[in-house]
Amino acid sequence: MLRNPLVIEAAETAFVPVAIYNNTEGDHDATVRARYEEPAWNYPVLRVVDAKGEDLIERVADQWHLAGATGAMVSGLEAAGAEVPAYLELLAAEAVGHRRGVETAVFGMT
Repeated sequence: MLRNPLVIEAAETAFVPVAIYNNTEGDHDATVRARYEEPAWNYPVLRVVDAKGEDLIERVADQWHLAGATGAMVSGLEAAGAEVPAYLELLAAEAVGHRRGVETAVFGMT
C-alpha cells in the first residue's frame, strides 16, 4: 500500500508525512504519542491533522490497506477544505472496489 507511487505522490504533495515511533521512551516521539494518547508498542495508526496538530478526521487504525489510507487522505483533505486531486479520488474509489470484490465481464460487439 505505501509503495504505491500514487499514494507516495499524494503523501508528498498534499501532506507533510511524519513517522512517530511507538517503541521509544522519554524522547520527542513519546511526547507526541502522549499528546494523542497513543500507547507505546501500539499497532500503527494513521492520523490526519491540521497545522496546529488538531485531528481533521478520526484516527485510522487496523486499516493498513490501500482503501483505508487513501480514504483517510481524501477525508482529511475534504475536512481541511483543500482540493482533492482527481487521481487520489479515483485511486480511493478503485481501492474500495477491490476490497469489496471485483468481477470481470466480457462483452462482444457485432
